[in-house]
Amino acid sequence: MTDGSQRDGGAGPGDVIDVAAVDDHPIILDGISGWVTAPDSRIRLVGAAATVDALLAGPGRHAQVVLLDLNLGDGTTVERNVAAILAAGPAVLVLSVSDQPLSVRAAMRAGALGYVLKNEEAAQVRVAIEAVAAGEDWISPRLAYIFSTDDAADRPDLSPQEARALRLYATGMPMKSVARRMGISDETVKQYVGRVREKYARAGRAAPTKLELYYRAVEDGHLPPHP
Repeated sequence: MTDGSQRDGGAGPGDVIDVAAVDDHPIILDGISGWVTAPDSRIRLVGAAATVDALLAGPGRHAQVVLLDLNLGDGTTVERNVAAILAAGPAVLVLSVSDQPLSVRAAMRAGALGYVLKNEEAAQVRVAIEAVAAGEDWISPRLAYIFSTDDAADRPDLSPQEARALRLYATGMPMKSVARRMGISDETVKQYVGRVREKYARAGRAAPTKLELYYRAVEDGHLPPHP
């Protein structure tokens, strides 16, 4: 992807990554340090709490990445919690047991940079943390199949040619290059991309820019998460 899913201001190679966690299950909070840290890891846990408000009232506010449980028992929503964390400064990596596409999309649309499942290996969780700390989007590879077979109402039904044009164009390929790859005219590619945008707009997930098209393609399984 040439126009980039990496955000400015992320952690660079070798930098220590300060991480905090929000989860209302004590057993998860007690074990989180063992998940995210390792003798050769550059990740350190600087805070943990059962609610977002409690975390942001302490040292966790200054973390680079906050691991956020999707469903907290305090009545808050993922949209509210992600917004509060982002306003304080850290990036958000959702850590959840839910592999439902709508849950993943809700978190990513709210502004979370990543989504990792709680049944992943600890090493995979660390990979997700490092990606998000570097300003990159990260979604558990186990969710790719779910996205590709999801028939949710807000997942547009794209034709094979529309989906192919989306995959090629959203990764940064110019229209002319997409046309050559597909063996069709530039104008036809524009029509395909235009239809894709229209379908996403009708589904309530407008994607007026190439970067937003990339995010929609990843969310719906047309493209794999950025490594």
